[in-house]
Amino acid sequence: MAANTTTNTTLGIRTGVLSFYKDTTTAMDTYFSHSGNQSASIDIGTYDASLAVISAASNSDHRFTISDLEGSSFTVTVQSSDLTASGSLSIAANTVGYTGTTRYGTGKALTSAPTSAADIGTAPVTFVARTNNSGVSKFAQEITLKVAIPAAQAPESYTGMLTFTY
Repeated sequence: MAANTTTNTTLGIRTGVLSFYKDTTTAMDTYFSHSGNQSASIDIGTYDASLAVISAASNSDHRFTISDLEGSSFTVTVQSSDLTASGSLSIAANTVGYTGTTRYGTGKALTSAPTSAADIGTAPVTFVARTNNSGVSKFAQEITLKVAIPAAQAPESYTGMLTFTY
């Protein structure tokens, strides 16, 4: 004769953290089939002065990764500052944009993953988002930063800042 008994069991999953970063590691290489740019900054390059508009662009392998181990909804926005040089020289922030790859990764699906924006200087632009809070995820995108350098822009070394808010 068989007897049955029951035993209560429990399982807990602790909340992790949400992080967003310019990814200089190799953790997402299997999704992209290559390593991302290892520099912490983005170099758009050096161009000769011109009387015509210059379409400047960085390398296309600057990887940005969002890791959500909280399981909560999130929105990451990006906004560029003006590019400035010595004195009062500047290139307006509204001439800065980006194009990017599809986002690659795993976990709960994203609800917004734009692959481009022509103007990231006028106002913050959604870079990636997820509106639900029912799971964890990790996704990355590689971008090319683009600047439309105005015609007859003064020769100088210009710097700016990308601000990601989440």
